[in-house]
Amino acid sequence: MSSAWTTTLEALSWLELQGMNEEAALRKTFKQIGIKDYKVANKASELLYAVSTRRNALDYLINQTLESGDIEDLEIGVRNFLRIYTYLVHYSGDSLVEAHRFVEHIREVLGKKTLRAVEEAIDIIPRQKIPWENLSRVGVLAFENFLPLWYVEYICANFEEEIAADLMSPVETPKYIRINTLRGGESVIQELRARGYRLEATPGVRYAYRVVGRSEGLTDTLFYREGDFVMQDKASILVGEMASPMAGNVVLDICAAPGVKTSHLAQIMGNRGRIISVDINSARLGSWKRIMERMGVSIGEPVIGDASKIDGLPDIMADLVLLDPPCSGTGTFNTIPSTKWRVTRSSIKDYATLQSRLLENAATHLKPGGYLVYSTCSISVEENEGVIRSYLLEHPEFKIVEASPRLGSPGLLGLVEAQRLYPKTHECEGFFIAKLLLEDGRAHSPPEIT
Repeated sequence: MSSAWTTTLEALSWLELQGMNEEAALRKTFKQIGIKDYKVANKASELLYAVSTRRNALDYLINQTLESGDIEDLEIGVRNFLRIYTYLVHYSGDSLVEAHRFVEHIREVLGKKTLRAVEEAIDIIPRQKIPWENLSRVGVLAFENFLPLWYVEYICANFEEEIAADLMSPVETPKYIRINTLRGGESVIQELRARGYRLEATPGVRYAYRVVGRSEGLTDTLFYREGDFVMQDKASILVGEMASPMAGNVVLDICAAPGVKTSHLAQIMGNRGRIISVDINSARLGSWKRIMERMGVSIGEPVIGDASKIDGLPDIMADLVLLDPPCSGTGTFNTIPSTKWRVTRSSIKDYATLQSRLLENAATHLKPGGYLVYSTCSISVEENEGVIRSYLLEHPEFKIVEASPRLGSPGLLGLVEAQRLYPKTHECEGFFIAKLLLEDGRAHSPPEIT
């Protein structure tokens, strides 16, 4: 267990220092420390996600024991040590003996002098409690569900009670795979089942399978490395299905990296046509190229470009535009818990401003009679219906259309044709998808560059 503790402590530091998500932090730490033991890796992953998920409650309990009252005043290694320790004491279900074993191990790793300033905190933390009776209703919900206070306030103010409860409930989001028919076919499912994986077909979505039970080792299989399947959330797969490009289409895929959706579009098109994939990040386009090669995509064309600028996109007109813009990621709080401690209320407004600019520019590259699909992994109204409704009001040549398959709930603000997916109800990440049609004869002219 000591190796898992050390790995978790280091990975928590990478989460803060470089703003990584949990998966990336673990990969970096495994390589850095040289972790190859499967059981150690699993233990470290489990502990990292558990601590990251509960950060607000852990920090509250810790702050009550510190003279400054603020864990951020501590050196990064010490504060993450206290977070793991507090989790072990209050939430792991293990005995205090295990927690004290952890303390002794970290004393050896960090040095006794490093922990000297928090020795009193180590003694007091087991006796700390969250004062439930003194908290507001919003405060109780924030600590019960391990969510930022601002987010709970936002959810309660913008959603009906049933949906709000869904969005606040901590759920273990299932993992899904998508079979890649450009490489193989459904036979890979039988091969994976023969290796002990339980896979259930996802109703309404082609080539999508839910992983029931263990998913460890799937990405280590030859089938994964050769592109027979890809790990992809159900909501993300739905985006491609709703886009429904035809063979021979010209597709403009904006904010395309790392390329999982691109590969799905190519699969639907049978590798016939053209997909121009634009992203501002050259490193992420490097990942895009590797995924295209692994998945057997031959019609993808990577382009470095800033879609937020009027002249930042290639000079082409497309039958289909897919825009999956940067967003707050509020729909991924269950799967990427570190996200919820980085995003703020003002972040939503900032993202919505950027998304509106991206949509405005993206739409100028759509042929009359073509479709634009807009999707985010955010549940906020401003980033989704707010962006789409404002655009439609300014551009009557576009209309929102009903798209199949229909798996989600209706959009808000009257945009019932759009789809919203909620983690608990739909068993996937929180998502928003809207499909817009540029009607024939009412083409949208590019704005003049000033």
